Amino acid sequence: MKKFLGALLACSIAVFAQDDLRNAIDDGDIATAKKIVKSGNFEEIYCGKLSPQDAVNIYASVFSKAPELSLEQCPNQFVYGYGDKACSGKSQEVCSDVLGILKRDAVSGNTIAYDAYSKALKSAVANKAFKKPIKEQVDTLLWQTCNKKRAEECIEKCAAYADSTGDSLKLESCKAKPVELVEKTITVTKPSSFIEEQKNALFDAYWTSPVALAESFAKLITVNAKALDIADTLVPNMKYVVRWAELHKADGSALPGGELFRFCAAWQPSVDSLLAALQIEARCPVFMKFVDPRDNNEYKVKTIAGNDWMVENLRYVTEYSECYDEDEANCKAFGRLYSQSAARNACPEGFHLSSDDDWYTLTDAAGGSAHAALKLRSNGSDDFAFSALFGGYINKNGISTTIGEGAYFWTEVEEGNRGVARSMFSSDNDVSRITVEPGFKLSVRCVRMHVMTAEEMAAEAAKENAQEASDTEDE
Repeated sequence: MKKFLGALLACSIAVFAQDDLRNAIDDGDIATAKKIVKSGNFEEIYCGKLSPQDAVNIYASVFSKAPELSLEQCPNQFVYGYGDKACSGKSQEVCSDVLGILKRDAVSGNTIAYDAYSKALKSAVANKAFKKPIKEQVDTLLWQTCNKKRAEECIEKCAAYADSTGDSLKLESCKAKPVELVEKTITVTKPSSFIEEQKNALFDAYWTSPVALAESFAKLITVNAKALDIADTLVPNMKYVVRWAELHKADGSALPGGELFRFCAAWQPSVDSLLAALQIEARCPVFMKFVDPRDNNEYKVKTIAGNDWMVENLRYVTEYSECYDEDEANCKAFGRLYSQSAARNACPEGFHLSSDDDWYTLTDAAGGSAHAALKLRSNGSDDFAFSALFGGYINKNGISTTIGEGAYFWTEVEEGNRGVARSMFSSDNDVSRITVEPGFKLSVRCVRMHVMTAEEMAAEAAKENAQEASDTEDE
């Protein structure tokens, strides 16, 4: 009876402590939460909205002893706060999951994820345990010597084998020394697949990440080339660009815009110098810079189809705008999210919220709405260097969702009691025109009509004169 009461009391203490733990974490009382975890009187790992750093402060020993459970219960905190240490541990599966999540988030444009991915990958490739060959049990057929009593039977089986396979040499050797095929389970040693998997993942990240991260991922490949057994000819650098440009020059094919812009982001002006030397007409995209006088935020601006587009999401703070998950890091990576009324007044003087007509012009230039996303999204070919990022949205209940998957941009248009927006997804090719409740918070791209400079007008006039001269010669 005493044992039963003792167990019941211990269970009650754990239940109450678990409630206290949840309350402490929800209240941001890190010191109390840490004491409860240290005492061991809690039933489950709970992170709530803890930052990764605070979660590690509270659960460091738990994360170390139970990485699988920790990843399941507190995925965001574990991956971002403990990912590099997890990849220094014994669980290859946990490390692979950590790297997969961080790579996914980095490819969506999250620079914080890139930093965490870089640290975790460094730990992973230095972990000798992940490079050890893997031993597996395999069922197979082996030739085994027959005893003398079964010699004739085995020779008959060899003859049947020779008839079915045409292996007459095996039959002759079998007559001299009778053998038979026997099912066996053997242990085979295979090289670890971890290194190959991470190499493939890193290259995929380089080619599908936003152009702005191209140089960072190129450096990451260079740093890890030896550890991941990457051939020198595959490392993206200027030597690679030279071979790439010469190949397209030789076969007369156009330079893929998305690839060109990726190289330009890392190695401009060297890329333009190379293209000029090879007499290739294509050039790196020309960006203007705009500094918002209201907060000194700087944006890249690019002329696309007659309009000057900010090719970054707006970050200006207004009423009825906020960061995804109320996390400033998301504002830095993806810009702020605005209600439609806030979006109408958010763009700086000289720019306006991209209109319905602006989007029609843009998508027509990109091949029509059914295919335009491929050329506009940051992980597509991004031929216009528009670099649409997947910042998700916040619904009317204040819930943030679809970051890393969906990009949503307000226009000024209303239809009925709903606003009109454009959306695209990380794996689709179309840009959709959708209606959304105006209280939802979406991304904003600002735009202005392009006014030609004197240099541009002179270049256009020279081009027209050259065309007229050519037409005259043809006549």
